Amino acid sequence: MSRTFSLRKIMFFVGPVAALVLALATLFAVQTFSRTFAASSHTRYVGHTAGTNASCSSPGYTSVQAAVDAASNGDIIYLCGTVPYAEQVIITKAITLTGDAGATIQAPATFTTTASQLPPQFASDNLAIPQAIVIVWGAGSNARVMNLNITGPLPGNGGCGADEYGVLVIAGGKAVLQGDHVSNIHDSNSALYGCQFGVGIEVGRRYWHTAGYGSAKVENFVGQAMITRVTVTGYQKNGITVDGPGSKANITGSTIDGAGRDNQFAPIIAQNGIQISRGAVGQVVGNTVAGNSYTGTAPGASSGGILVYGGCGDPDSVKVVVEGNMLSNNDVGVYLNNYDPSCTAPAPQKTNEEVLNNKISNNAVTNQSSYTASDGNTYNGYQAGIDDIGNYDLIVQNTISGTGYTPAQTTPPGPLVLPIDTTSFPTIHPTVLGNRVI
Repeated sequence: MSRTFSLRKIMFFVGPVAALVLALATLFAVQTFSRTFAASSHTRYVGHTAGTNASCSSPGYTSVQAAVDAASNGDIIYLCGTVPYAEQVIITKAITLTGDAGATIQAPATFTTTASQLPPQFASDNLAIPQAIVIVWGAGSNARVMNLNITGPLPGNGGCGADEYGVLVIAGGKAVLQGDHVSNIHDSNSALYGCQFGVGIEVGRRYWHTAGYGSAKVENFVGQAMITRVTVTGYQKNGITVDGPGSKANITGSTIDGAGRDNQFAPIIAQNGIQISRGAVGQVVGNTVAGNSYTGTAPGASSGGILVYGGCGDPDSVKVVVEGNMLSNNDVGVYLNNYDPSCTAPAPQKTNEEVLNNKISNNAVTNQSSYTASDGNTYNGYQAGIDDIGNYDLIVQNTISGTGYTPAQTTPPGPLVLPIDTTSFPTIHPTVLGNRVI
């Protein structure tokens, strides 16, 4: 099989039974968080002038971080007004962070985080310090972040050696994100828009760069999150990423909008709306994901609406459920890409992914990134409603439509455009039933 085709896949860097499983998982998670937050109801008000902490008319704190530092488990941190709070917020407690309609935490002009504020591996392993507007970490950090705006851009450090996030959940951290809007998580320097960073919400991470970005270490920073009715826009690389063994997330009812074909990111970086990768698991149900479209010419680059990825020396991500989503104008609607350790064949064990009842559409053929497929032919562009590289995956009752997924030219060097692709890099025993191509 062609190595070039495998590299194309790697560069993308997230039914009734499934609904019952999701409902039970969500119920369990909600009960867990509810027990944590029942201990206290003390509210700490944050405003731009200090008072007696009686209400937003007389707030007790002028810094979100100061209120978080003073809080006890179960407290509510309430942001008053709509004037942004330009700071980084680090949460290691079980608290609720919320506020007035339009309340905003904005990236500061300069990040001053030190290793002492982060998990101990940052000091012991000399890890690079991330730029993240909100960080949730540690086993005690059952944090709710509700109905807030979290916005960039990030100041960057002058090069591609950076890690930039809107919300980062790692090192045993747990978070509920509900009704938030995470926006403009990209570098402030447009010359760096091709760098592989800028993630709206990152839950867990398998690898972490050392200081100076000379190498990466396997840290397996685990994170867990429930992400509900969240909007993510203006991201540079990924809208939401769930990464590494032990990390998991339920992502429901959310809207993730990529740059689209005419935006500043489209010609220079392959974005993904939602990525679940390298051993992470999750449920992706009832979301709207659009506009992840790469229009440049770099070999082996396509954007994905939802990417499930593993293997090639890392753990596979298995039993991920992708159900009832609206996916439009993504180069590939859903990627199921789990490889063997050599990255030359599908995963040898069952991956059991489920892609059910999604509506997937694309109105144009725009990807022109060349690659060589396993048939030995070189194609100019790749788009598919669903692309499956796995073992015993389930693809059932999806509706796929539009010119962008209708085979218009399958003779090389034209683009390879397919509604469902289980053959250009052959998968193992897929179940493909009841899908409609219109």
